Amino acid sequence: MLYNKLYKRFSSADPVMLLCAFFLCGVSLYSLYMLSINNGAHSLTYGFSLSSALMQAVSVLVGVAVFLTILLMGARFIKRLSPYIFAISLALCALTLTPLGITVDDDRAWLRVSGISVQPSELLKVGFIMCAAFVLSSGFGRVKKYLLFALCALPSLAVIFLQRDMGTLLIFSLIILGMLFCAGTSKRIWAFLIILSPAIGYIGWRFVLNNAQRLRIMTAANPSLDPYGVGYQQLSAKNAIASGGFTGRLFEDRGSFLFVSSAHNDFILSFIAQLFGTLGIFLVCLSLSLLIIRAAPRRNDSGYIYYLKAGAFISLASQAVINSAMNLSLFPVIGITLPFVSAGGTAMISSFAMLGLISLYDEENSNPKGVI
Repeated sequence: MLYNKLYKRFSSADPVMLLCAFFLCGVSLYSLYMLSINNGAHSLTYGFSLSSALMQAVSVLVGVAVFLTILLMGARFIKRLSPYIFAISLALCALTLTPLGITVDDDRAWLRVSGISVQPSELLKVGFIMCAAFVLSSGFGRVKKYLLFALCALPSLAVIFLQRDMGTLLIFSLIILGMLFCAGTSKRIWAFLIILSPAIGYIGWRFVLNNAQRLRIMTAANPSLDPYGVGYQQLSAKNAIASGGFTGRLFEDRGSFLFVSSAHNDFILSFIAQLFGTLGIFLVCLSLSLLIIRAAPRRNDSGYIYYLKAGAFISLASQAVINSAMNLSLFPVIGITLPFVSAGGTAMISSFAMLGLISLYDEENSNPKGVI
């Protein structure tokens, strides 16, 4: 009996999705290793070393352990833990606003634990999705359900806003809107939000964004407007992508790689393009697309599993699309990493946790069919 239960839980994981995730991790580790070697000789990006690449490998192992742990616990136990995991992750995010927090690139979104930097907002994404799915799938009345959802969403948005992490704030906003859409929110509410959107946009532009962030938005479509300032990073990324050609520069002299700042996280696609060319980028994008498509919730999923998958799907899809657009100068640079590829231990663990939530065995419905 126990064997059958464990077998169902672990066999529920989609093999195609897992294969894509591990392929992306393999590309990530090799690219970061090559980047660390070239960085030592040619300063391709700031402060990235071989030890940082090794930490990424450790993060992958920890992420796999988290993934397996989630499957082992099962959906019912995870559901009971959801409010507590959300509360803990929110408290860790709040600690970044105290003297324990450290600032990286103007974002006070990090904690340093035993010499290791941790970004609690990545964990909060997982905790919020779990708690929001718990609330939306509960038997509460409609009003009480949305009030509880707001009690989860508003503190999360507030603490991330205070961290000044605009990239994570955008992803959180998309997750919240997407989960509300999946919950069948009234058309009147959506119409009200659409009517308010110009005012919300003006308030955000006028009072939320600083001058540097406004300049990033204005130069996103045309980085040449400020080629030696805000637009430099995206211009460098476009040049790096073009320099890779079709087959890449993997076997060329190491000095042939172009400099791109933040090539290890936000702009890792630009370095992959230099390494593996158009063919490599195509395989990475194909793997990401397959993973995201397979992660989509299904019509017959039970309530909690449905909302879990919806939140994780929106998070992974939005990060992948926005990061790719940043590399192609189609979106402002706002610090969003590429799932399973960019450097960042907490982000890698969070991605595997999302994968675990998506792969949970639906104990209330053993035969889900049809993708929305």
